[in-house]
Amino acid sequence: MRHLFSALIGLTVATGAIAPLGWAQLTPPAESETQPSRYQLIGVTFETPLTFSPPRGTGSGVAVVYPPMAAPGDHELMVSLLEIDMPSGILGELTNTELSSFLRYTGLGGAPARRPSMIERRIFGRRIQGEVFFKEGERPIYQELYLVRLSTGKRMAISLEAEERAPLALVEEVFSHVANSFMELPPRSREWRRSFEWHKHNSAQR
Repeated sequence: MRHLFSALIGLTVATGAIAPLGWAQLTPPAESETQPSRYQLIGVTFETPLTFSPPRGTGSGVAVVYPPMAAPGDHELMVSLLEIDMPSGILGELTNTELSSFLRYTGLGGAPARRPSMIERRIFGRRIQGEVFFKEGERPIYQELYLVRLSTGKRMAISLEAEERAPLALVEEVFSHVANSFMELPPRSREWRRSFEWHKHNSAQR
């Protein structure tokens, strides 16, 4: 399994591999869960290749999970977004490295089990470098974290998370699809304003 996980990292242009043990193959997705879902959330839009859940609040951010009916904390896959809306405050003054560390300790489950490795994916039409973490424990988690500067000047944290038991091929397919599908909504447009009211329209747009 150690070599399989290293292969996943290689597929996404990581410079170092993190290798969890015991990665298992689960039952393939049900037919009702294989339809793509499109979301418009906090100023951006993206698509998942499988049916994910309606948006859910995560403290100061928002997330969608798979399977779509999974209970919070029992998901196999998750895409979460957090807008850094403090350009003149403490968070706005942090570098990406400092901000990444801050987010890991305060909103992404604490410190990783090992030093993060670097990874690169195409997001918003450009190559974005992120960090790869593996969190050990009763429920081991693989996580990719990207910090992106939007056209509005604000930064957004994008987290792609997979439970250890999620099939490797599924993880890479979903993460690659999601990353490539990210687009910004035109600032101040009707869709852009509506995306910040996702809790009023709590469903995926397919």
